[in-house]
Amino acid sequence: MNGDEFQLLLYCATPEPHSGSIKERVSKGVNWRKILDLAEYHGVRPLLRRTLQAVCWDHVPQETQLELERSYTSNTQRNLLYVGELLRLFAAFADSRIPAATFKGIILAESIYGDLALREFGDLDIIVHEADVSKVEDILIANGYMPDFPDRDFRSAFLAYQGQYAFRNKQTGFSIDLHWRLSAKGEAFPLRLKEVWSRLEHVEIYGRKVATLANDDLSLFLAAHGTKEGWKFLKWVCDFGEILYKCRDIDWETLLDRAERAHCSRSLELAVLLASTLLDAPAPQKLIGKARSNLAVQALADKAQRRMRSTAPAGELREFLNGLGTHDRLRHRLWPIATLLATRTVGDYQAMALPKPLWSIYYMTRPFRLAAKAADLIVRR
Repeated sequence: MNGDEFQLLLYCATPEPHSGSIKERVSKGVNWRKILDLAEYHGVRPLLRRTLQAVCWDHVPQETQLELERSYTSNTQRNLLYVGELLRLFAAFADSRIPAATFKGIILAESIYGDLALREFGDLDIIVHEADVSKVEDILIANGYMPDFPDRDFRSAFLAYQGQYAFRNKQTGFSIDLHWRLSAKGEAFPLRLKEVWSRLEHVEIYGRKVATLANDDLSLFLAAHGTKEGWKFLKWVCDFGEILYKCRDIDWETLLDRAERAHCSRSLELAVLLASTLLDAPAPQKLIGKARSNLAVQALADKAQRRMRSTAPAGELREFLNGLGTHDRLRHRLWPIATLLATRTVGDYQAMALPKPLWSIYYMTRPFRLAAKAADLIVRR
């Protein structure tokens, strides 16, 4: 279960590491190969290097030092290249008078962590208005990006429910997630996109101002995203923990009220509980009190911690079921199920490739395909 190594990783991932605990853990002996693998899996190698260098670098084997230094240098260089690419693309959007914002990776590193090198990320998340998606796609294609599925009609039929498309540049290796919604169709989510656009803030990156989510909106997004994905990566908890440490001006009671009105308070309470428990982040007392008194949130937190420690894949069905448990109300847990049954996906096409004029048939065949898939999973178990 990677217990000792994961605990050391937690000590090193917090913004305010306790040197005594780290030295004591290291003195008992560490499987450095295991902790390097865990740090890579969870996307926190820069945080591990930062803390070990500050606390006990002399007690870290030279081979481990070299691997951490190599990964740090590689991550820094790649992140800088991504910054250049983001600014280049945003200039192209501005030339076409297309409003755009970015969030997650670069913004978290620059404005929350305060150091571009401290956050590992593998793509750019860009959000635009739905009416501008086709124009943005044309700009991305003109700049060397191709969608995973080139046919626009295909994307509209089988991918649009996700509220995002993935684009990749084979020459540079860069990836972009182009969003026009912050959640998939049918999911209860604490953010209304219209409100998000009206509250955008600007962050200066290398002399250029870039639009991004306001910190309170970012907090709600990170909590909802991490909860929906089962908090499988420690870096997502670190992101939320950094906000708790750095953004002391956030009105957490107002944020909780917003989450409750959107029937998504579980995700915010869970994020606060995990950041407080795992990283000793300064949690708002009202939120931590509600989280600790909520048995459903406690159960989700226990499940998330077990999952992070084991790093074992949960499987597609379990991922979906985990997501259902994050909604406050029963009817909101039923919406994703109804949407799942009524939404065409790439899997439907791959299971039975029909010509375009017959794509509407997938609405009828999908429930039967899902039933067969569920039965097969039950038999295998």
